[in-house]
Amino acid sequence: MADLINDLIAEQSKTDVLVSGLTEEQWNIPIPDEETWTIKDAIVHIALYDYGTCEMLKGSEENVRIVVNKEGGTDEYKRSIKYRDMKGCDVLDWWRKTRTRMVAMFMDKNMKDKVNWAPGVPPMSVRSLLTARQMEMWAHSVDVRKALGVEVTVDDSITSTLFLSWQARANAYRINGFALPETPMYLELTLPSGELWTKGDKNDENYIVGDAKDWAMTAVRRINWRDTSLVVHGGEAERYADIVQTYAGEAEAAPPPKKA
Repeated sequence: MADLINDLIAEQSKTDVLVSGLTEEQWNIPIPDEETWTIKDAIVHIALYDYGTCEMLKGSEENVRIVVNKEGGTDEYKRSIKYRDMKGCDVLDWWRKTRTRMVAMFMDKNMKDKVNWAPGVPPMSVRSLLTARQMEMWAHSVDVRKALGVEVTVDDSITSTLFLSWQARANAYRINGFALPETPMYLELTLPSGELWTKGDKNDENYIVGDAKDWAMTAVRRINWRDTSLVVHGGEAERYADIVQTYAGEAEAAPPPKKA
């Protein structure tokens, strides 16, 4: 649990460094491929869901979307109505206070305790929720980095996102209108350290093999797997790669492939 908390804090800190010196104009830089959102919208979104996480950890019987919508409101582009006109420096201050409170609440919880989360998703363990917060933090850091023209980086803590790509496979099929098939699947990903992260049986006919960063970017719907070096073999593996989604909510399409 301590390692997961430290990984989350490290991911938060990396993004904090990216935005802490931004001018107000830079806070409003659009995110590439998501032109309705700005850097500020991304950080507001993270802060709102950190706030929602605190409410869930307190034992709220509502789902996190209801809590977040009550607190921040949402427009047709899923942006906060209440906070998007706030100055960037004030957004950063608010996020720092909110995430510090959330981390403190995680520290006081048993990792096996169950917590309500999203509509249609069974209550998850505190451990799983902590993993999900790190995944979403990293996913939106990708957006911020793209907007600033900074290289997207990963370290071995990306295993949190890889785990959710596998753990949430049934939900990804469900929200796309498919039943989870019995077809065996093998996932083999190379971490930045060079170690392999695997799921399934290496002899399975359907498999996905490649770089952990490529798969993580695919799983958070920031890139199309066809624009990566991933080896995706078998019809079911291709379908999995097409619909993989690590976060709850409605199915979101992957970006159109840029490769011819």
